[in-house]
Amino acid sequence: MGTMGQKGRLEKELVWLQDPLKLAENTIGLLKENKSEKAIDIVRMASKNVPCSVSWNHLIDYEMSKGSIQKAIKIYNEMKKRAQQPDAQTYTILLRGLSWHPHLQESLPRALKIYHSMFAANCPVKPNIIHTNTVLKVCALARDMDALWGVAAKLPTRGTGASNNLTFTIILNALRATTWVDDQPLPDEQEEERNLRRQRAVMQGRRLWEEIIPRWRAGDIWIDEELVCSMGRLLLLGSTQRDYEDILSLAEQVMAIPRQLPPRFRNPEESRDANDASAVAPETAKAEGSTSQRDLVYKWPPSENGEKTSAPQESNTISPSDVPEMTHALANVFQPEKSTPPNVSLARPGRNTLSLILQACVSLRVMPAAQKYWGLLTSPTGPYNITPDGENYHQYLRLLRVQRASTLAADLITDMHSGELKSQNILQYKTFRIAISCCVRNKNSIASVAQAQRMVEIMYRTLEYPDTPSLEMFTILLTSARGIRTDYRPALAGLRVLEQGMLLLKNMVSFGLGAVPPETKKEVVELARRVVAAYDFVLDVGGDNLAGPDRTWCMQTKKMWSAWAQKWRLIGNAAPRMANTRRRRDEEGEADVRPDRGGREMKKKEEQQQQQQLDDDQGTRWEGPNFGRQGAADGIRKLNHLARSRRPQPAKDSSWVVGKHRRRPEGVRGALRSRTKGAMRRHEEFDFYGD
Repeated sequence: MGTMGQKGRLEKELVWLQDPLKLAENTIGLLKENKSEKAIDIVRMASKNVPCSVSWNHLIDYEMSKGSIQKAIKIYNEMKKRAQQPDAQTYTILLRGLSWHPHLQESLPRALKIYHSMFAANCPVKPNIIHTNTVLKVCALARDMDALWGVAAKLPTRGTGASNNLTFTIILNALRATTWVDDQPLPDEQEEERNLRRQRAVMQGRRLWEEIIPRWRAGDIWIDEELVCSMGRLLLLGSTQRDYEDILSLAEQVMAIPRQLPPRFRNPEESRDANDASAVAPETAKAEGSTSQRDLVYKWPPSENGEKTSAPQESNTISPSDVPEMTHALANVFQPEKSTPPNVSLARPGRNTLSLILQACVSLRVMPAAQKYWGLLTSPTGPYNITPDGENYHQYLRLLRVQRASTLAADLITDMHSGELKSQNILQYKTFRIAISCCVRNKNSIASVAQAQRMVEIMYRTLEYPDTPSLEMFTILLTSARGIRTDYRPALAGLRVLEQGMLLLKNMVSFGLGAVPPETKKEVVELARRVVAAYDFVLDVGGDNLAGPDRTWCMQTKKMWSAWAQKWRLIGNAAPRMANTRRRRDEEGEADVRPDRGGREMKKKEEQQQQQQLDDDQGTRWEGPNFGRQGAADGIRKLNHLARSRRPQPAKDSSWVVGKHRRRPEGVRGALRSRTKGAMRRHEEFDFYGD
């Protein structure tokens, strides 16, 4: 609480905070200023006379947002001790705060303890579906499916506490998340076990959907796009053609999107593709009303006293018997009815639905159907009028790449660059990589060169710097497109466009200072070498037809890029050696004290002058300024000067060879003889300093 003076000031301030609303607003203001201690003191003093549960809720929420779970629980317990009854919002704040920190070991046990305490007879607040969904989210983020099924088993089928669309969305996402984690290669898990785990998750989702659809048709539950896509993403984990086709049936069932591909599977007895990892098991002969322990996990049947049964514990290992069999009802659970009941509201498709359907078509390898779905869902005059986002466009470009539809890809890039889409900044580096790869895949058409060239020009106007992998693919296309050897003109036009991007990359590498990573510099240098090869290709293919300014330009530009690439390749090779030298000095403990560059050069020059003077004084070494007559004359003049001086004489074994043009030590006499053209003759050895 602080000193008595501080307490008095708080009491004076509390006089104006007798209204619970004013007190809550004051608490929020103090918490925004990070004055949590003062806020707690005021709320404690106000708890004697004012009902201030809302202010206590703000304090708990503040501590939860900071990750102080222990302090938040302490404030919650103090709230109850001061006769301030927690309300429904208090429990929601507690459970929601625990869901923000699922990585903490204490989050899940505390969430379950708080949730189960709400079922006590003396608890004034009974759990509603918001509390249940929040604690289910904690279990899902903690990846504890046993706790999740245990909470879901207590949900009633009707009433205010019954499961809603968000409940099933959380469960389906939890199934997909836990299966995705378990699908990672484990030391003791085989490929067959991973496939069984995925099949079990898909079957669990089918059983959940079998419960959702009757309630939706009866008007007891509302289905939105998030729930539909959660079910569809779970079906994508399946390894069979039926699972992928059921995604299209799912969109038709709850969104009324007509199928663009006729269904191929009607009954579970029908065979699947030979490449499928597993086949649909035949329908079992057990009675419809019979139940088993596995059924209790998904159906949640009520017990005799009307309460839900708990879910069985799942083990880490899995066997084929753990995967439920595909029955006729589960096989047709996504089949739409001929007429939709009038009290049923259809889910409205959006970007997530578009992405899901395209991915299902890719898995089915039905590209024409994917294009039909794209046109149906994105048409401005159609019933859905979905505005795709960047990921939708990238997914559609991948579809076009599979079909080698470079023309459609170029038109799509042009549309994304103009009109309303230009302001959305959808065009990214990977957008051009995918689009230009469509042209590379369609290299059997000479028109792909012009289409890729149009994409590259748009890339120059859109991105800050050209994308190096995109330009590399464009360079490969210029030399590998079909028909390019008979007509060099498309390649020549592409090289002129390519030069603009290369100049930008050259400036980035040369003047980018330290902002350019070494990997990018290496990519640009390799690209320059490919460009040089492309110029060689054009000169070779053009031959005599390539003459005049075009040939001159190709040769000059090729020479420039060849020299630049060689320069930066040498710099790149020298960099590791310099780094190794610095590392070795650091390991040896040498002082990293280096004079400035000018000082090093001056010191080196002085050492050379001293060594030259020493050699001249001792008469053991001399190099003439050139290899002509002037060099020989200078040498004789120097020798005469040494002979007249009284300097110390050299050793007796110091022999010299004197020629017509020069005199050199004996060791290089043979080399001098071979470099002259007959003007040199052999001489006798003598001592200049002898008697």
